[in-house]
Amino acid sequence: MSFDDGRDALADALREHNPWWTDGATALGPDLPARHRSDYYHLARPDDPGSQFEDQPVFGLVGRQGVGKTTLLEQFVYGRLTDGDDPERFCYVPFEADPLYQLGSDEQLEQAVRYYESRVLGRLDDPDPHFLLLDDVHRVEHQQKRSVDGWGTPVSRALEATDGRHVVVTASAGVQVGRELDRVGLPGERYDTQPILPEKFRDYLFTLYPSLEDDDRRVSPTPIRRGDGSLPAALEAGDPTALVETLRGQRARVADVARRIQSQVVHYLAMGGIISYAEDGAVEDAGDLDAAAYDRLREDVQAALYREVPAFESVKTVADLERLCALAARNRGADPVRYQRLVELFDVDRRTVRDSYVDALSALYLLTPATEYDNARPRSVRLYLRDPGLATALAGGDPADVLEDRRREAELAGTVAFDHTMRLAYGVNASQGTETDVEVGYWEAREGTVDFVFEVGDTPVPVALAYRPPADDARAALERFVAEYEAPFGLLVVGDTVSDDEGVRRQTDAVVRVPYWLYLLLC
Repeated sequence: MSFDDGRDALADALREHNPWWTDGATALGPDLPARHRSDYYHLARPDDPGSQFEDQPVFGLVGRQGVGKTTLLEQFVYGRLTDGDDPERFCYVPFEADPLYQLGSDEQLEQAVRYYESRVLGRLDDPDPHFLLLDDVHRVEHQQKRSVDGWGTPVSRALEATDGRHVVVTASAGVQVGRELDRVGLPGERYDTQPILPEKFRDYLFTLYPSLEDDDRRVSPTPIRRGDGSLPAALEAGDPTALVETLRGQRARVADVARRIQSQVVHYLAMGGIISYAEDGAVEDAGDLDAAAYDRLREDVQAALYREVPAFESVKTVADLERLCALAARNRGADPVRYQRLVELFDVDRRTVRDSYVDALSALYLLTPATEYDNARPRSVRLYLRDPGLATALAGGDPADVLEDRRREAELAGTVAFDHTMRLAYGVNASQGTETDVEVGYWEAREGTVDFVFEVGDTPVPVALAYRPPADDARAALERFVAEYEAPFGLLVVGDTVSDDEGVRRQTDAVVRVPYWLYLLLC
């Protein structure tokens, strides 16, 4: 079939995937989640003019399969339509959903854009702004077939053709977007990407209990990120007093339901932010999930490794990445792994382990390494999967293994605390307009371990986790770190078996004690 012969099929496919052209917002509303996840608000900026999608000509949402990238696109379109935007301003092309778009994908995309311009966008007197939403562009990599030029070429031409056009793409990894746009010569300042990760604990909790998002009880990370009582302000002042009051104020909003929140922590640890969502909302009890949910999660990740990694990263054996994920799932970041041990296990050199294997998994937002803080050549690394449900799935476990095993629960609490600390570090630094390519390391002392260390500007923030008692070693390690690095203070995050009725308190001059569940809500 030639492209000309398939023109009607292409038009039919476009109209099928853009039902708002005929039915408006009603075409989307019934199928969207009842609430917006946190990412929606900084992407769509519904209370401000414009959106993050309009800050540059090309914007990419990147993240693993099932994380919610397509839903965010649909919510963006729905929000703009309900605000009165013309439905003709949005054209959605899903490369994964319809193989038709993947046949001679560069020409197909150009043909789709021409059809949209002439038959749909042309109805508007003023088409500025309008949006091309290209879903799963990594499925049409130009390297796959020499005759296919790739999606970057038609995108660059589409941007040159008219003013007011914004292209939004989704892919598995930021490198897939950046490499293609660099190939066609689009300057770096004309595009940006935003990682989308599995939903964090606060999103899960708010989906489960919508009343917790009411104005008078919603726990928000904003006061921690900026303002007089924020973490940056406390670091600058060298005094956590105002920060402690901010933390107490946030806890007071939900003090009457704190036990309910605490009870959901273990279920989130067992499920994570992908399989904890069913068609009709969030899953309250992890025990209600069957093994098939974990099998599908594991299979999705395996498929992604074999499908995505060869296209953007040089890896000797893709199966080694699956094995490295399995190793991380068994270890759960509980103990550092020596690089030399990884070299021996995988029969490759240290650089390959670090710069190919670990970097590839990091690029796919599956695994993030944590190395020794302030060590230019660390000998060991902690390997954290970014989703506790995946950690359970790859270890061959099920919810009961977490719900009934306090040791495994505590180890997964460390996995989740690392993931949320990464988000906290990103959010705080972004709010200050500073570097957001954050790293979280760990630090060991004679007294114990400071599990997480990140920096706000140039100031280190040590965080020690005591999910189960005793907490004395973690506190002592924090105090040692504060003294050695002249840090203003550290955070001691304690689980519900350690915590007491005081909740948030300044335990010593150098240590601020925070309940684990509250820490997750504020990240």
